[in-house]
Amino acid sequence: MKAITQQDWYGSIVAVLLLSLVLSIASPYFLTTGNLSNILVQASVIALLAGGQTFVILTGGVDLAVGALTALCGAVAGHLMIKLGVPVLPALLAAMAIGAAVGVFNGYLVAYVGIPSFIVTLGGLTLWRGLAFEATGGFDNAGMPDPLPFIGYGELMGVPMPIVISAIYFVVMAFVLSSTKLGRYVYAMGSNEMGARQVGIPIKAYKLAVYVVCGLSCALGAIVLMARMDSSSGKMAQMFELDAIAAVILGGTSLFGGRGSIWGSLLGAILITMVRNGMNLLEISQFKQMMAIGAVVIIAVWIDVWRRQRLLKK
Repeated sequence: MKAITQQDWYGSIVAVLLLSLVLSIASPYFLTTGNLSNILVQASVIALLAGGQTFVILTGGVDLAVGALTALCGAVAGHLMIKLGVPVLPALLAAMAIGAAVGVFNGYLVAYVGIPSFIVTLGGLTLWRGLAFEATGGFDNAGMPDPLPFIGYGELMGVPMPIVISAIYFVVMAFVLSSTKLGRYVYAMGSNEMGARQVGIPIKAYKLAVYVVCGLSCALGAIVLMARMDSSSGKMAQMFELDAIAAVILGGTSLFGGRGSIWGSLLGAILITMVRNGMNLLEISQFKQMMAIGAVVIIAVWIDVWRRQRLLKK
């Protein structure tokens, strides 16, 4: 298991380096300090969502509603601060509470009721975004109070805050996956859920915990996105579901569960953002960018299926 994870992670590093080489040749503006920093800042929100998605996919599930939940957390928090005058900290705590509550809801339906995660989160794809519009009356809220602008545009020792927040998040999540009972059980459930149950692992409780982690990751992503946009609305994070899933798959995590790395998901998020950034520098239309990302996802899944078939033959 560890050897496979390392190989997948190394493959992501090679992909990032090769793409960097190609784009630096294609555009003289790509390999500049400002543009590279911009790529990491732009990748921060997708990376946070991909981090939570990694936990879910490692168990063999998928969360199709991470973008919609991000919109709900951000829209409600922004509405509380701008329209209702709620102080920043309670509003942000409300966003985190919403993320955790939706995680409990998803985890309960998947683990205890037995509804497939695909169905639960497919419903949430419209449910949570619709609730975001309903809760805010469909209005945007702009002009975030301090310290949100600092979170979006400030720097800590010269490093943009979104990058700092993402770095701390991934260090913590990497520790959770590698050195805690939750992490060990996540891999065990994804590799062989029946076997994990037979050795006494409380599958339902830990599977619910996985969706709570994903929900909290979405709430954190909403805070960073809201700070960067200096506004919030139900339209936030549209199509982020696709980017988050693509980042996880490109990072080497198997859609079948049980194999993958949180660091690979971070590299996958950077890779997705690099593709978009490079296409913008080359003045490629947004429609072609959508086509390219979709093709990348299909190819990544194809590679994952091929890799799994090879492993089963051994």
